[in-house]
Amino acid sequence: MKISQSIKNFCSKTLSEGMDVHTMFHIVRRIIPDYDIYKQTGFPESFAIPNRDAADAIVRIIIERNMFLQFIELLITLREEGLMSKKINLPYLNEMIREIYNQGYIYDPANRIFVENPRIRKTLNWGTLREGDSYTLVFLGIDIINNTGIVKKYPKNMVEQTYTEFSFIVQNICEKRNGRLWNWEGDGGVVAFFLGKKYQDAVLSSMEILNDMFLYNRTICSLKEHLNFRISIHSGNLEYTENRNKLIQEEPLKVLQEMEKKYSAKNTICISLPVKMMLDGFIADQFSEFKKPANSKYFHYKLQWEQ
Repeated sequence: MKISQSIKNFCSKTLSEGMDVHTMFHIVRRIIPDYDIYKQTGFPESFAIPNRDAADAIVRIIIERNMFLQFIELLITLREEGLMSKKINLPYLNEMIREIYNQGYIYDPANRIFVENPRIRKTLNWGTLREGDSYTLVFLGIDIINNTGIVKKYPKNMVEQTYTEFSFIVQNICEKRNGRLWNWEGDGGVVAFFLGKKYQDAVLSSMEILNDMFLYNRTICSLKEHLNFRISIHSGNLEYTENRNKLIQEEPLKVLQEMEKKYSAKNTICISLPVKMMLDGFIADQFSEFKKPANSKYFHYKLQWEQ
């Protein structure tokens, strides 16, 4: 994000008018543990640094280290929770948040972070995941069953049209709930969820895909057979990287691949135990335990019609 001069000024004034130098130093060390304000400003340690000089120095260093949004996130948390059990005054913080919003970012209170406004842009990292940092995400894997047979049986243009329609359904549904398509290979891919109620968002997206594909197969599909697929959902912690090849080697995505191969069934959703434990009771109750093997700890859901 480009840091405008007005945002810099607001940040400096927030610090210099809202707290003393000791408090500023304590706060900035939460995100830069080795920060030395005397070394940066050039003032001797025996000298009392003026508030505005200290504030300007802190603003410079957090911008240089690409930590500005992270610092504002910290200030928002301190405004809500206080500092060492004391309420902290942060003038101009609302003005900064407004300026950040105007640059295409919104604050996500569930995760206490700024993320890109999906109405303006959509990137794989929501504009907030940082290289080398660890995050807990939910992954939805989906793939077409009998892809090779379909490709051999039908004309190329018919297959391409069908697969394009399939990917549009998946992407459109998942992006409505802030999912991001991390990987797509024609016959399927992986969608990541990170914001808000990410577990429910992933599962509700998968249920909507089941419903839409049920209608698609009976109304629009050009094939002389139903386009069958399977969905798997798993969550886990991974170290984020922009390197796609390295990213898919992370443990949660390996588990997702194993689920697709061993436990996922045709036109069915398979979720892991960590996902089920995070769901609201009503949604969790829609899933039945997978009995084979008995200790697999995976759960299935499929469309069922009342008799």
